[in-house]
Amino acid sequence: MPELPEVQTIVNDLNKNILKKKIKRIDICLSKIIKGEPKKFLKILENNSFRNISRRGKFIIIELVHGGKYILVHLRMTGQIIYVNQNKLIAGGHGVKIDQVELPSKQTHLIIYFQDGSVLFYNDQRQFGYWQLVDDLGLRELQEKLGIEPLSPSFSLINFKRLLINKKGNVKAFLLNQRHIVGLGNIYVDESLFQAGILPTRSISSLEEREIRKLHQAIKNILKIAIHQRGTTFNNYRDAQGQKGNFIKHLNVYQREGEKCSKCLKSIIQKIKIAGRGTRYCSYCQK
Repeated sequence: MPELPEVQTIVNDLNKNILKKKIKRIDICLSKIIKGEPKKFLKILENNSFRNISRRGKFIIIELVHGGKYILVHLRMTGQIIYVNQNKLIAGGHGVKIDQVELPSKQTHLIIYFQDGSVLFYNDQRQFGYWQLVDDLGLRELQEKLGIEPLSPSFSLINFKRLLINKKGNVKAFLLNQRHIVGLGNIYVDESLFQAGILPTRSISSLEEREIRKLHQAIKNILKIAIHQRGTTFNNYRDAQGQKGNFIKHLNVYQREGEKCSKCLKSIIQKIKIAGRGTRYCSYCQK
């Protein structure tokens, strides 16, 4: 699933390439991808354009120039956004092998044609993602449901400590909960806990002051590096500049189960399941 760094990379790329382009036509190939009324969605988007594209957690927020509306896009497990303009192809979201892309494909569920001839495709193999048209109230309701942005000024050490007060359960499940901190998923939670030296099974109440400080800093460090590296990919997905997401080179535990820890060189990376997610850790480096 695309997490905060991957979604932020998509947002950055699309802001550089599709803002103010007039929409000529929209093809909805699978109606359930549109949350709400497909006819209303089509009516609002035709002859409209995108004013700004931003991110809230793992949501992509597209502000429309006309009508006072926004589009919320959630890629879920396998959503992909692919933009094509002549020989230029920008792909983001779930991994996609660019040399194997046939557009549209059987996995293409939404197509937006711009008047300049460029096209935006939404692919989704498992069909869990969606596009939703909302007004100011709908956007506000989304904002209120989500937790703190981990790279915003609100994610201070004081506020992080407040989030932990009287919380039960283990630290891994807590960090995955989007009502606490948004945008974190399996990859970056595992890597943050490794950098902080904390076992994912640790109860929140057992964390000491110094561990909380280390975890708070680790989350920020990991996300900043991942965004700079344009996210993590495990196949041939390339971004707007034809570059791969390079954070894969910085992974210490994620998808490294069975390998010797690159930090201590003593322990083997283990994999267990926490909150329904595969969880990797080093029993020597993490306490």
